[in-house]
Amino acid sequence: MKVIFVSSEIVPFASTGGLGDVLASLPKALAKQGVEVIRMIPLYQDIDREKYRLKKCDVELHIPLGHAWFQGRVWMQEAYEGVTTYFIHCHEFFQRPGIYGTEDHGYADNFERFLFFQKAVVRLIDEWGMKPDLVHCNDWQAGLVPMLLHHGIDGHFRNGCEKTLMTVHNLAHQGWAPAEKFYMTNLPDSCYTMHTLEFFGEINTLKGGLVAATAINAVSPTYAEEIKTPEFGCRLNGVLYHRQSVLHGILNGIDYNRWNPETDPYIPANYSASDLSGKATCKESVQQDCGFKVDPRIPLLGIITRLVPQKGIDLLLGAFDQVLATGAQFVLLGTGDDRYEEAFRTLAERHPEQVHCCIEFSFEKAHCIEAGSDIFMMPSEFEPCGQNQLYSMRYGTIPLVHGVGGLEDSVVDYSQKGGTGFKFHGYRVEAYVECLERALRVYHDPGRWKTLMKRAMKQDFSVVHMAKDYIALYEKILKQ
Repeated sequence: MKVIFVSSEIVPFASTGGLGDVLASLPKALAKQGVEVIRMIPLYQDIDREKYRLKKCDVELHIPLGHAWFQGRVWMQEAYEGVTTYFIHCHEFFQRPGIYGTEDHGYADNFERFLFFQKAVVRLIDEWGMKPDLVHCNDWQAGLVPMLLHHGIDGHFRNGCEKTLMTVHNLAHQGWAPAEKFYMTNLPDSCYTMHTLEFFGEINTLKGGLVAATAINAVSPTYAEEIKTPEFGCRLNGVLYHRQSVLHGILNGIDYNRWNPETDPYIPANYSASDLSGKATCKESVQQDCGFKVDPRIPLLGIITRLVPQKGIDLLLGAFDQVLATGAQFVLLGTGDDRYEEAFRTLAERHPEQVHCCIEFSFEKAHCIEAGSDIFMMPSEFEPCGQNQLYSMRYGTIPLVHGVGGLEDSVVDYSQKGGTGFKFHGYRVEAYVECLERALRVYHDPGRWKTLMKRAMKQDFSVVHMAKDYIALYEKILKQ
């Protein structure tokens, strides 16, 4: 089986979150299962060609966007851990900072940038006669690939026979563009109707993938059900309900080679479920770094997140006085909306003995906070899958989550048999605070808490399981 992954993000080359992590771990796990895997990603300015040993390929891609033509060049990283990665460059579109734009706003031509990328992917497949069994498209930046494979990139009918899978990592990001840009796709007019790309008078790139792909999947079973409803469907619930017969849900897994407290090089002391002494050292280190009182009896709450509404930041801020009233210490790592960054800076200034905020992202600090915290907070309004709750369990840091999407699928509430964390339902301050208070009652009973930690650490959300689920789905698609 040969599978081509198309994505705008792959760790370690370029990433803003979970999409890049999955595109790093899943292809490698598939390769170990015998799948031939190729990945394709734009060659952004910030990707270090020398560091990643990229080689320039002897091919030029001439890509039309409407009546204008753009030149693309291809670079590659030869098979690493069984996976070959191709990087597509175009000076006009990718020789600029970042992936999607600056911290303040996205680039105004993102539709054109990723349209070029998707057309270049199809052209490269043809130029080199790759003949994949399946093309695995990820989020809106690859949403037009199924149509382009079928209709061609320049108005000449291609009639591609490749099967396609459209994976939704976050339905909220859809790749909207004004209707007047449709000509740039060079697709036939039949692709701009209410049944295809047209959506409320504009182009919806993700919708194109949802209607044209052979099959669709979301990154957790619960999220696959949620997105068929008005509450979580981001106005595409009707489309997804219509295609529910080919809609699947597979929970993301994680790479325990990167997230393992027994071997983690970033934390001050390693530990395991059979010897938790190192976790106490990690907590002490975080308390010292934050300027908190070093006391193992004080619960330490951690959160590592993008500071955006989806992540439940409004709920957290609304409950913060009650959080502080519990006496707990709170450490945050993340960046995002200016208003949220300022709100947390203010809280840290007012309550330095309890609140510490790192308005940045640091891989090393992320590992230290995961290892040093007692409770990890994920009050997301919606969460397609989430990975921090999975990391946290392996590190004996108990997740406290809103029971939606992948959080619902991966965390078992303490009140149930085999509990691994704490869940609240209903996106309300009262529900969140009650859940925190319930968690802290267990925390102050060391025997029960230690048992909970060990149970959480023994959970297995390995990417190996995810890869096997995807192979089963690929085989099902190829039989269609």
